[in-house]
Amino acid sequence: MIGVGSPLFCQTPFMEMVEEISKEFQLWEILSEGEDRLELIGEGVAYGRDSLGMEFQVHAPLSDVNIGSVYEPMRLAALDEVKKTIASAHKLEIGLVTVHPGFIQGIAFLDKVQAVERTKKSVREISSYASDRSVKVVIENLPGNMNATCSRASELLEVVEGSGLGICFDMGHANTAGQVDEFLKLVSMFGNVHLHNNEGQWDQHNRVDDGSADIRKIASVLKRSYKGNIIVESTDLESGAESKKVLERLLG
Repeated sequence: MIGVGSPLFCQTPFMEMVEEISKEFQLWEILSEGEDRLELIGEGVAYGRDSLGMEFQVHAPLSDVNIGSVYEPMRLAALDEVKKTIASAHKLEIGLVTVHPGFIQGIAFLDKVQAVERTKKSVREISSYASDRSVKVVIENLPGNMNATCSRASELLEVVEGSGLGICFDMGHANTAGQVDEFLKLVSMFGNVHLHNNEGQWDQHNRVDDGSADIRKIASVLKRSYKGNIIVESTDLESGAESKKVLERLLG
């Protein structure tokens, strides 16, 4: 199923936003921030399901959440936020949560390996916690032009390997890192997909066919080898709906 997600949506009251999204999409990946924090929207999720026929999955919080922090109190705080998101998803009967890996901050610039190791540790703790609650968690690749771990396929594979978790393939992020082809080789591990495009320099979140990433090639691989949901990550609902039409042609 093709769904939509955007940080912009969490600035609008959930009940208002779900009505608008339901006119174009049946699936919404909720970013659990702002107006859309999971602990605040239980009634809205029920309304979306029961009255609008919507389905939901979740993106864990982004702001100031670093599961790869080399400062242990901050890593534990980030881990706690992710766990709270998983617990809330379980309570709302939402079965999939996407999580960002670690970022390079502070003294981690002196030794990036330590941030990767902390990310691995967090991922394994997240895996155990999610398994106990029957929630599927996937770890997303990050852009290549920011201080982050897991912008390269080999590094994300290293982080998730042996954890039991899958990958959220983000096309736009992979394009900024020159890693689209490398990530497509891992398609059997994809548990979620984010599609948006850019010119390869920064994370623009353009329409899926507006940028240097080859959406036709990517769609061909997904059509052949991937059976899960696809989330259009858009700057607004209108451009998301335009991307959906492009994908329906390519995947149909």
